[in-house]
Amino acid sequence: MSERVRIETGIFGLDTLLGSGLWSNSVNVVLGSAGTGKTVFALQFMLRGLEKGEKCIFVSFDMDIGSIREAAESFGWDISKYIDQNQLAINKFFAEDVSYINNDLLSFIVSEAENHDRVRIAIDSFTPLISSLDYEMRNDVNWFFSKLKELGTTVITLEEPLNGNMSKPSVEIPIFLGDTVIHLKNIGYGEAFNRTLKIIKHRSSWHAEGVFPYRILKGIGIFVEGTAIVEKMIRRINLEEVIKELGYDLSSIPDFVLQKLDVFSKECVQCSDEDIRNIVKTVIKCYSKSPES
Repeated sequence: MSERVRIETGIFGLDTLLGSGLWSNSVNVVLGSAGTGKTVFALQFMLRGLEKGEKCIFVSFDMDIGSIREAAESFGWDISKYIDQNQLAINKFFAEDVSYINNDLLSFIVSEAENHDRVRIAIDSFTPLISSLDYEMRNDVNWFFSKLKELGTTVITLEEPLNGNMSKPSVEIPIFLGDTVIHLKNIGYGEAFNRTLKIIKHRSSWHAEGVFPYRILKGIGIFVEGTAIVEKMIRRINLEEVIKELGYDLSSIPDFVLQKLDVFSKECVQCSDEDIRNIVKTVIKCYSKSPES
């Protein structure tokens, strides 16, 4: 597997909330009810990859190539040239049970991803494939996700149950196995804050906490609001300068402690100057003598 890097989602504002985007070679779940924009999300993710010259594979259990092309065109996105050049591969499948993922579906994805370094995969929606899933089939989904990670970076959409029961195996297992889970919600106000986005988890990375409103705009797609505040909260400090201000000799601090602080210094979210000094001092004192002693 190639070195992991950040992948732009194509969703305006979202990458800031994810600490610079998704991880490459990951499986990312977008959960939401009808009308929250799950298909728009998948199309935007694909479109950003196409614009960057990446190979993109779109799998649907609801829409054929004509319907997907029409959905994209309704937002002003012309994907025809990418289809004609085989940069974008689209296929509609008919799923009966989870065992189907071992056969035609994976074979199609593998054949299209072959000989490409950067691959984006979208599966919209994963729900019909696993609607009858029980906990005994968890290993099958885990195996499928691991294969997807080998091939590229994947976004799968998942239908939120109407009764809100998130403990159903067909919902709980993909959420548990996914590297990143993003929850799109329609709260029904009918106003500017009608739709909200929340990042439930984002493995191996910081992510913004809280609920963020978003709009679905023609020509743009999903636009997440409130991200400017998050950008201001993310601080990158001069670690060496802070350590010297606290009166410590840099050479006296163990390398593994400096490594911990170096990671912290790159993403000091919601930390004042006083917070930063206190945190750095506390961590150093766990392993080193205080400058006062």
